[in-house]
Amino acid sequence: MNRYRADEGSLVTETEPRSAISPGTPMRKIVPPRLVGPYLTGQRDVLAGFVYRDDDLDFDEPADAYQALGLGFAGSEFAPGMSEYYDIGWPARTLDGYQYRGDTADIPEFFIEPIPIPVGATMRRVRAESWELVAHYDGLAWQQVDEEA
Repeated sequence: MNRYRADEGSLVTETEPRSAISPGTPMRKIVPPRLVGPYLTGQRDVLAGFVYRDDDLDFDEPADAYQALGLGFAGSEFAPGMSEYYDIGWPARTLDGYQYRGDTADIPEFFIEPIPIPVGATMRRVRAESWELVAHYDGLAWQQVDEEA
């Protein structure tokens, strides 16, 4: 990838761009609390906005995600001391159109226009040093995981 650096006035060549998303790369979207219910009940059937590679999201505490991902934007429902958050994961597809938007606290951030939720997507509840599967998407609806099964 070639990139112009204004501070040096030269063209810089990066051998391995941080902005590369290959098909099959595990991706994650942090879900605002108000949208968890609409996703699970089928009232929301698209993914859009800022997304991240799963390998780039390694937080000890949910509050670390707040800081690292800049979740304190105007109108945000996230809080600095949040004890959990939800995310949706899926394997990247070529047709999703990932647009690299730069790094947030050294974490590559990507943007996608609205895409249908991919078959096989999963929703998780992430807590301190653990997560649990909440549901998986079968292409028609979210199938919630029975906690007692």
